[in-house]
Amino acid sequence: MRLIIFFLLFPFFIFSQEINLTYDQANNIEFSSEIKNYTKLKSYTTKFGTVINIGDTLTLGKAKKDKDKYIFDDTYSYIVNGKRRGNKQDDYEFLPHHFSGDKVVVLSIFATHATSDEYKLWNSRKSQPLYVSLYVKNPSKGSGSGKFLSTIANSSLRTIIDIDKALEYNEIFNENRPLSRAEAISKLKEHKDLYDLGLLSEKDYNILKKKLTPIIMKK
Repeated sequence: MRLIIFFLLFPFFIFSQEINLTYDQANNIEFSSEIKNYTKLKSYTTKFGTVINIGDTLTLGKAKKDKDKYIFDDTYSYIVNGKRRGNKQDDYEFLPHHFSGDKVVVLSIFATHATSDEYKLWNSRKSQPLYVSLYVKNPSKGSGSGKFLSTIANSSLRTIIDIDKALEYNEIFNENRPLSRAEAISKLKEHKDLYDLGLLSEKDYNILKKKLTPIIMKK
């Protein structure tokens, strides 16, 4: 009898705690249907392979736009002021585009089931894929920054509504993400130039070369 009760309660114990989630799991209906809306995550592995952890520092990129130049009231598409959750975005205050370059620290990570408008093949919302959102804070602005005027003028709390889309459209950069092959090649060439100019020691150049070679050779 105790064994039966254990197996009945096992899914509850698993999904009532903070979990590590991947993009593949979030889009696996059999797996994601067991996860409640707003389940907190310890970490999230994005579709690009980037692992987001609580405490990570992210950088705000440029707001997604479909025109050549920004205008005064342009905003980000996936970053809003304050702590927000849910799919109804009518009252969301989207962040103005001029915050590009700001550093933010990840405070919380949580998963939400997508709306039926986006995924019409599934009838039940719980049987729809998950998207992952982040609560983040700019440590240099708002309460706790030690800057009184900044506290009045700026809310330091932000919500990144869908981290995968924010990364896809370069609204967010993760400084802790692995280098791409192209980035590794560029970095090695830059340091080779410094070595050739006598501005970098052979030892330091070889250490970097050893570190970057596996990335470059992985096509």
